[in-house]
Amino acid sequence: MDDNIMTPWGAMVKAVNDDCEDEEDSTTNEPSEADVAGPSPDLEQQITPEMVAAGYQPGMTTQKITIGDEGKGPKVPMIVAAVLVVIGLVGFGVGAAVGASIEDTFNRLSTVDYTTAIGDSGELTHDDEDGLGEEGWYLLIPGDPKADENKNGIVDACEEVNFAVLDEDGDDAIGRVARISCSTDVNEDGTNAAEPYFDIEGHVIVARICYTLQDEAGGTEHRCQVGEVLTVSNDAGINMSVVDIDAMYIESGFVEELVAKGGISVMSFAAGCCSACGGVIALIVGLTRLGGKKPDQQYQFQIQ
Repeated sequence: MDDNIMTPWGAMVKAVNDDCEDEEDSTTNEPSEADVAGPSPDLEQQITPEMVAAGYQPGMTTQKITIGDEGKGPKVPMIVAAVLVVIGLVGFGVGAAVGASIEDTFNRLSTVDYTTAIGDSGELTHDDEDGLGEEGWYLLIPGDPKADENKNGIVDACEEVNFAVLDEDGDDAIGRVARISCSTDVNEDGTNAAEPYFDIEGHVIVARICYTLQDEAGGTEHRCQVGEVLTVSNDAGINMSVVDIDAMYIESGFVEELVAKGGISVMSFAAGCCSACGGVIALIVGLTRLGGKKPDQQYQFQIQ
């Protein structure tokens, strides 16, 4: 029989033999040069201890991922600045309105109910019940406080009139308890020309008596004693009047209103100043962030 002609049995045997040879070749293959030599020099140079500690293994690839860090833009600071500025303006507005109302109340004060006629001579008793000092009295005579025909700086109604203030012993007390002046110069020291006239008309303020409220330095203009009786007179026979300023302020409720509204005004102005300052700071922060976007940051990840 011809050996080149395969029988069915021969074909099966050859297939089995071929499979066995392939399996034997696969199991007997020797390690490749790459397996013995390990990673290429280029790859070894890329591997660092930090990468190994992070779990890097040969065959892993590096991929860069870019993460944008935009940060906060100028919008929020600008909004905060706008809100604070509005609050500041409201605070200033409230403070100004309250201050205007105090001035208006002051201008509406009336001396009518607190004015007493004493003739050409009369007695005044200094009384300081709360111990905080007194506004004292105005001493008035009839006349026009702006009339000065001879231009000598003295109100015409006071020309050739002398005033006296005596203590209980009959001694002159003007230097201690009174400011007497008929000068028309409001800038002159010791003048009464700058005193508020309220609703006083047809009279001249010729003296301020027993003004014992403390000034900022803790001093007082006059040194009247509590319960002290003073005698006021003039040598021209002119009928005089006195205005109890302290009683007018207290009994009209002006002092209480002044304290309450003054506190509101101060707090409003303080709030306005603080808010305005905060608004300016927020505005500056917002302006510095315009066009100040932070650059994107890149992170590397090892992906197998």
